[in-house]
Amino acid sequence: MDRLHVILVGGGIGGLTAAIALQQSGFKVSIWEQAEELSEVGAGLTLSKNANRAMRSLGLADKLDNIGFRPKSSGSKDLMTGIIHHKSSAPGDVRVAKGEVDPDPDARFRMFHRADIHGLMAKIILDNDPDAIHLGHCFDSLEQSSETVTVTFKNGHSVTGDLMIGCDGNRSVVRQSMFGEDSVDFLGYVAWRGLVPIDSLPPGTIDTDTSVFSGKHRSVVRYKIRGGKTINFAAYAQKSDWVDEGWSVPARKDELVELFSDTCLEVQHLIKNIPPETCFKWGMFGREPMSTWTDGHVSLLGDAAHPMLPFLGQGAGMSIEDGVVLARCLKAASSVEEGLQRYENARCARTALVTIGARFNGLRMHGTIERALEDRAKEFDPIIINDYNPATVPV
Repeated sequence: MDRLHVILVGGGIGGLTAAIALQQSGFKVSIWEQAEELSEVGAGLTLSKNANRAMRSLGLADKLDNIGFRPKSSGSKDLMTGIIHHKSSAPGDVRVAKGEVDPDPDARFRMFHRADIHGLMAKIILDNDPDAIHLGHCFDSLEQSSETVTVTFKNGHSVTGDLMIGCDGNRSVVRQSMFGEDSVDFLGYVAWRGLVPIDSLPPGTIDTDTSVFSGKHRSVVRYKIRGGKTINFAAYAQKSDWVDEGWSVPARKDELVELFSDTCLEVQHLIKNIPPETCFKWGMFGREPMSTWTDGHVSLLGDAAHPMLPFLGQGAGMSIEDGVVLARCLKAASSVEEGLQRYENARCARTALVTIGARFNGLRMHGTIERALEDRAKEFDPIIINDYNPATVPV
């Protein structure tokens, strides 16, 4: 098993985490990414305790501290008035809600620009193996034998390995090749994002390092990144449909200004000062949790397996956990089939619970609770979710 060649289709955060974990476990890794340039779509990214633990297990904690931002204050605010309902000096520590303090150094948030963490991880992979990352390769098809997987790309190139992991996101073509045509459902939210230079805002606008603004059918999340010099801004609105082409498209600021024109002054200042070239919008899509991710020597990871809404800040965290657990499962197994079964057993139930929890928290934030979803989310406990350690959980 130590000589396995693992093919990873997709070079996002989950795929790169898996690559580092697999390399550290002694496996040969090749990443095949359709983009011509290795970059990360999106802006801000938050890591909670569970993801911080994963990164620490890979030896990345100090490196991440050098590029991340550790918030020291957070506020839960009213979207319309800006009034703070709750303030914390320990952002990310879920035990604070019970009057406790978590002594674990990983318990509090780390916040990043996605491109920064993505670039760091890619460099680590290439330092380990300069030939590990292949760009400009769009997945076309796969064929399996009893021992190997051969992947063919639309440019005619093919590669053969011992197993393949689809890390190609929400609209995964790998998943479709495994399980047939499927559709992801529009989940009723449209989101906008932008990056705001903090020195473009009127003095005193930003009173906490991170804040969540909740309102009826709308919400805003904003937090500092890049040494506190930039604000990552995200706005959400419940909508009945999504008609734009593509999952992420350039947004007109006037649309955002109009939709949030009656909100508090802080939100309006943030929107006004988003540079137009950083303003994008996207519709949020997902599906019911899958009961299996694996077919023979092929499995899925991250959004390809479990797309989720952003309302717990755990989407990247779940992908990072997947990567660490996958490497441990393959290392512990005596066959590829056993390793992938261990991986699926360790991950399916947890990611399904977090997926449902994110949907429920989205409804709660927007004042539209659904009883059926509330019943499904009863098992969700933020402390249990955050205390999970992908480096030690039984596999």
